[in-house]
Formats: sequence, structure tokens, C-alpha cells
Amino acid sequence: MSNHSKIDQNHSSTVCDDQNNQQRIWDHFQNRAPESFKGAKPRLDYIVKQIIRNKQNKRPSILNIGAGDGYLEYSFKKIGWDIYSLDPNEEVITRMIDEGVKGHCGSIEHTPFSDHTFDFVVASEVLEHLTDDQRKQGLKEIARILKEDGYFIGTVPYCEDLFLNEVVCPKCGDIFNRWGHQRSFDCSDIRLEFSPFFKRMTIKTTAFVSFLNEPLFRKIKNLVYLVRGKLGSKLLTTSIYFSVQK
Repeated sequence: MSNHSKIDQNHSSTVCDDQNNQQRIWDHFQNRAPESFKGAKPRLDYIVKQIIRNKQNKRPSILNIGAGDGYLEYSFKKIGWDIYSLDPNEEVITRMIDEGVKGHCGSIEHTPFSDHTFDFVVASEVLEHLTDDQRKQGLKEIARILKEDGYFIGTVPYCEDLFLNEVVCPKCGDIFNRWGHQRSFDCSDIRLEFSPFFKRMTIKTTAFVSFLNEPLFRKIKNLVYLVRGKLGSKLLTTSIYFSVQK
């Protein structure tokens, strides 16, 4: 890991981490630039497959935290499963509801659900956006609303060098991460943070790539990414996948 990455693990005090700025970043990407989520399809398709593989009843209840462009919600709605969306962006939730998804405007730290509600809770590319306090409270909430045999499934970037995506605001001079990321993780970090709340854990590195409808050179390139991701290479395409239970 580079020196920049080590420094940015805890984020410099000069970096703007105000929650309002997080919301502004995601208001832009979710409502003004939804095409930015196009690359998430292989990752979300993988999560759908894992949920199908691990479901214990015909119509499991699923909560997705962080709607993005709604791809995961629409995927489960098509097969008739009980899907809920939780996102702090009211415009996104309104759009989900209009499309027939059960949506709630709120945050991971204060979910509006009863204990033991869901078979699956998904948070893919979410935890890296949270402060330490938000993440701890969010994990506590997820453990609360999961059924006893339920799964918490998700992803985070692997050993991300946060410095590479730092930008400066030309108006006020604040330095911030263009994606709103506040923390970089390796597998041991995830295991340590999850251990107070979850006991059965699958945590691994991988790369989410597609082989369907791709030219041969792209399939070969994606295969290389996949192999190197599984080996834990510190590439931009490498992610941490987790599937944990209480």
C-alpha cells in the first residue's frame, strides 16, 4: 500500500467529510448521472446469484441499502421477491416507489424496520462512504433487523488508495474524495469490524467482470482481472466480497 493510502486510511482533517457534501455527491450521481452506475451490473448480478443460491424460502425478504440507480431492486422485483430499498435521497426513493419498489428514505444508522425483519440485507459499495461511528451503528442496525439465519451481503473496494480520487473545490478550496469515500479496507479490516456483530463470515477478494456479449480480447482481459482479483492483487478492479451471518 502506498504512503498516500496509509495516510488516508483515517482521512486527513483537511478533507471535507461533512454529511451534506456526501449527500450532494450522491444526489448528482443518482439523479443527474445515473449512467455512472453502468459498471456496477456484473457486481450486482453476482450478488443476485448469491442470494438465489442461499435463499431458504420461495420469497425471501431483501433490503438493499444504497439504491444507486435501482438495478438490484428492479432485478428482484422482476422475479416477484419482497424487495425494499433504503436510501437517504428522497428523489431516488420516490422513483423506486413509482416503479413499484417498497422504498424508505433513511440512513443505515437508523433503519425504520422492526427486529428480525429480513432474510437478506445488501450494502454494496456503501461502507466506504461512512464515518467510523456511522459504520459501527449501521452494522449494529443490520444485525438487529436480520433474521437469526439471515445474511448480510455486500462489497467494498479492496485496499483503495483514496488519494487517487481526491479533488479540490475551485470555489471554497475544500479537498474531498470525488466518490465520497472515507475509508479504505483490506479483508482483516472487514473481519475486525464485523466480529462484534457477526460470527459466520465469508470474506474474500475478487473482481466483478462480465463475459457475456464481450469480444474475445475483452473476455481474456476480464479473465486476467478475475484471477488477479481472487489472488488479492491491489488493482482498481479488485473488490472485497462479504457474506456474513449472526
